[in-house]
Amino acid sequence: MLKKTKSLLSTAAMFALAFSLSSCDKWVNDSKLPNNTVDESQLSNIQMLGRIEKGNYVYGPVIAGVWRAGASSASDLLVASGAIVDEIVPTAVPNSPFYKELDEDKLAPDNTSLFSVWSNVQNYRARAEDAIKIAEQLNPVDADQIKVKQSATFNAKLHAGYAWMLMADYFSVSETNQAVYADHQLVKHADAYAKAQRYWEEALPLANDQEKRLLHSLLAKLGIHTSNFPLAVSHINSSFKPTENFSFLNTIGTTSNAFFTALNVNVRDAAVDPTLVAQLKTVAEQTRIPVVKAAKGHWSLTYYKERDPLMVTDEEEMQLIRAELVIRGLIPGDATALVNSVIQKYDASGNSNLKTALSDLGTLTAIRRIFLSWRGTRLIDLRRFNVDGDLNPGFTKRKWHWISVPEIETR
Repeated sequence: MLKKTKSLLSTAAMFALAFSLSSCDKWVNDSKLPNNTVDESQLSNIQMLGRIEKGNYVYGPVIAGVWRAGASSASDLLVASGAIVDEIVPTAVPNSPFYKELDEDKLAPDNTSLFSVWSNVQNYRARAEDAIKIAEQLNPVDADQIKVKQSATFNAKLHAGYAWMLMADYFSVSETNQAVYADHQLVKHADAYAKAQRYWEEALPLANDQEKRLLHSLLAKLGIHTSNFPLAVSHINSSFKPTENFSFLNTIGTTSNAFFTALNVNVRDAAVDPTLVAQLKTVAEQTRIPVVKAAKGHWSLTYYKERDPLMVTDEEEMQLIRAELVIRGLIPGDATALVNSVIQKYDASGNSNLKTALSDLGTLTAIRRIFLSWRGTRLIDLRRFNVDGDLNPGFTKRKWHWISVPEIETR
């Protein structure tokens, strides 16, 4: 992986929100075994939410399970979204139809290949919201247990918010009925996004300074995804510091980084879109999206190693959000300098920097395509700007602009 990302991982102790799931215990890892099952009364034990070791909060099985469910769901959806747009294409002779169906706009409710991605995001949401309920039922008096409840509630609300954001970002009942289902209730996209915002705002008083920056970053990102620019403006200046990020590092079993699994040189189901490769002109762009030709002739991605974290958002995205807000005239600043601060992380020489002033959103969208690749933002950008990208037919010509909610939910 890039030196920049390795540096981020080496500072994980400084910024504990680049989490791994290594705190999972036997209830989470081997829940299928009879001697590792729990009943409802055991779930109300505060140790299921976590413990304090040397002053620091350590996840219990319930919260670790939420993180693991989030890793699974984000892995599904960030990769799937890349296949819907101009990041990922199927190979000539794939083993699985999954990426081919995404690429060919086969996102109808009766597509059984897509059911698992819906099931996983629902599992993620339900686990997070159940964890909130468990924490809220507890009334500890011991100082450490009070800290456990607070930290567990923060984590649960962080993930409940992200689960709702994932659902609204990537799923819809139909093109005209922009909504999802949860607990057999129809929820409009606007209401799903509002739930995400509410959970994150409720988590702010529970968070430490680093966690607050994470929440502010997600709220700024939410503002961009929903074109709620006042929301983005109100949170952007409290967002991540350099090297801080929100990512999933799944260290359990054989689970790998989802983009490594989908796009490494030894797989045959998916490849980097040739139109994206064609855009890689500068050293910075080629460093951000390093590719090699596979034996079958398609482009493989070498950006991720097997155990690298799955990135959701980071300080680089915050800089590009600032640039957009500057271009829109909503905050003061120099959009060109903000973009160049990201580019220079991949080419310190400055030779890849923008040479002319950045003043239009079209150019910024092309920059976002490269420097925010492999994190699910391209689908959001094509949809919110209503542009075709490099898809054929263009994105605006597609029948589906979200993954359809499975048929079973609408019965």
